[in-house]
Formats: sequence, C-alpha cells, structure tokens
Amino acid sequence: MVDINTALAAAATERKNRGTGTKERKKNRSGADLGIESFDPVKHVAKEKADTVSMWLVLGFGATIALLMRYVAMPSSQDSPDLLWFLPLMCIFILPSLHRAILSEKFVEHYTKGTWFKASFLHVFTWLALTFILTNAPFADIVAPQVDSGWGIISESEDGFEYDKSSKDKVTILENYTGQHYLVLSFSDNVLASGATYTINADWSEESLNNSWVAISVIDDKALDPVRTHKAIDYPVAVAIPDSLSAGTYDVTVDVVEDGDPWTNTRTVKMTLVVEEIPELSE
Repeated sequence: MVDINTALAAAATERKNRGTGTKERKKNRSGADLGIESFDPVKHVAKEKADTVSMWLVLGFGATIALLMRYVAMPSSQDSPDLLWFLPLMCIFILPSLHRAILSEKFVEHYTKGTWFKASFLHVFTWLALTFILTNAPFADIVAPQVDSGWGIISESEDGFEYDKSSKDKVTILENYTGQHYLVLSFSDNVLASGATYTINADWSEESLNNSWVAISVIDDKALDPVRTHKAIDYPVAVAIPDSLSAGTYDVTVDVVEDGDPWTNTRTVKMTLVVEEIPELSE
C-alpha cells in the first residue's frame, strides 16, 4: 500500500514535469497571459462618470426637443404632421457631435459606438414619453370629439322610443312610415365635447338642421341612452327625419369643429338613411 504522503509527492512531481514548457506554464497562469485585460479601477470609475454625464445630456436633449416640437413646431405643422416625428428621429445623428461640442475631452475619450447606440435609444424614448404627456389633456387637445358608442335610429312607439343600431353604416325604414324618427349618436372627448361646434346637413334639406336632442329628452330622457356611454361628459346629437320621404338613399353628415390646442380639430361623421319601398303584395 502507498501512504498519502508518497501519493502527494508523486502527484507534485508529475505536475512539475508536465509544466516545464513555456506554453504549459501559461495555462497555469491568469491575467494577461490568458488574454484577460487587467482591471483598472481608476479607468473604470472614469468611464462610469462619462456614461452618467452622457445619460443626463441625452435626457436633457430629448426633453428639449419634445418641448420645442410641442410648443414651437406643432402650432404651425397641422398640414405637415410627418415633420413632428421625422425631425426628432433625425436628431439621433447629431448626438456624437453634441457630446464632443459640449463635454470635455476627459469624458469624450471614453465613448464608443456602443455609447451612441445607447444614447440613440434613450433620446427616442425620452422624446416619445414627454411628447405623449404634452399632447394629451390637460396639456393639449389635438383630436376632435369622436362618436361615443356607434349610431342608429330611434322610432316613436307606444312605450316611448325603440332603438335600432346602424348596420354597415346605414339604417333602413319603410316608405310611408308614421310617427317620429331620429338619427341619434353622441360625441365624447378628453375635454368637454359640448365645447365644439356641430353642423348637421342632410340631402333632404338645403339648410343646416337643428339638433333635436333637447326636444327628445323632454319626452323621454332615456331615449338616447343606447348611444351614450359617458353621459356626464358626452354631447348627444339627434337628427329628425322629416315625414313622407320618398324611397331612396339619403346621406346625413355631422361636421365637428373644435378650437383645440395647439390647432383646430375637425371631424366629419357620415350617416346613411335608406327609405325602402313597400313591397307589393302578390295576388
């Protein structure tokens, strides 16, 4: 039997014999001989400081671009909205020049292509986040009131008004109809929809029509509930259908104009009324 001391001595001699060559000795070493760069704490701290300065510079730059686009460019860019996203995105190409122009050489020397890649993403997301905040209420209103919950037609009955929802952007009634009929819808907005101007036009009239919502609410204050989802803030619209319309197709439009911020918001809603002939009874 071999005692443990003899075994350890034999193993040590074998390792020594295997490590006589230069190449073999390098395998037992760490550091530069293995291609690992030695850690320089001073250089590491300097690079971390440079990256932090770059981060704050890009955050400030992105915020500045967002403010300029919102309060300088937007009021005059309603006809060319593509500029509102094209220009901020193109600003990523000036980030390297911006760093070199503002920051000292002790920071710039640490920047690489990876720095510009990270700075580009930080700029884009900073600009997007602030733009989203600045273009929505309460800081802005850039969209006209929109239809709240579809539209349809209400018809007078013994129990009040019956509602039929539009199908494929049209509603249908039979010729020689009787009673009161109204095309109904409601508008909602991120601010009060009642602040906008609503102009109603129909093929059967050469003049603008009145909104009959108030007259209906006196008879039945729940008649327009099927098209109202936000009763506290919406604006209902009811268009009275005149008696004895001949068979045919009639278009009704509601033009919405709102004095928004920073520009005027517009929207046009089209409704189609089809008056069908009464089918003849076969003998």
